Amino acid sequence: MEMFYEDVTTGENGAQTLPEKVIKQRPYAVSLDDVFRVTRLHAANPAMHHVINKFIELYAVTLQWDWFEQYQAWLARKTHAELNAPALPIDEQEQQVIEQPLFAEPMPERPQHKTIEQYRAEILIDGISIEEYLFRTQRAAAVNSIIVEVDGLMFDGHEEAQRRMLSAMHTSDEEGITSTIWRLADNTEVAVTVDQIRQAHSLAIIEQGKLWTKGGADA
Repeated sequence: MEMFYEDVTTGENGAQTLPEKVIKQRPYAVSLDDVFRVTRLHAANPAMHHVINKFIELYAVTLQWDWFEQYQAWLARKTHAELNAPALPIDEQEQQVIEQPLFAEPMPERPQHKTIEQYRAEILIDGISIEEYLFRTQRAAAVNSIIVEVDGLMFDGHEEAQRRMLSAMHTSDEEGITSTIWRLADNTEVAVTVDQIRQAHSLAIIEQGKLWTKGGADA
């Protein structure tokens, strides 16, 4: 209960009094939707993942304070029920406790304390854990940034570029075309051979394969 109370010493004219425990001011509340929003916003940028962790931490604190307020309300109802119970002889009181307690409502269950890593593994966003969501988002961003070099030419290697390369290769096979104008990664347009496109496509597939597993992404 230490996280909910603080010691306050009061006194007048220098008089010493014993510390009194008072309920702290509730900190800023963070909902699960807030965690999702920040996760989606910063998932692709590892340098901002500390912000995601901070919101998860605040969400965990919010859960504890939600429980504490429910507990305080439950305690008030329990106290009210006990104070307003009709007076009974001692033997009848004991029998009533056995048959039907004065206040039968169960105490709210306090949420378990968990680490940031546990929350990242257990909270689901779009049907997967936050941890997996971060990995997939970073992987997609990395794949979208693939650039490969062939004969000094820098080709985009992301998935859309790979599809355009395949289309150019198929057209070449069907029409016998050996060269074409191609927009490179720096947005310049140059004449390239279909063989250069084929090499760029193979290199892009290799780079994507490296990123497709967690081991490759961490390497």
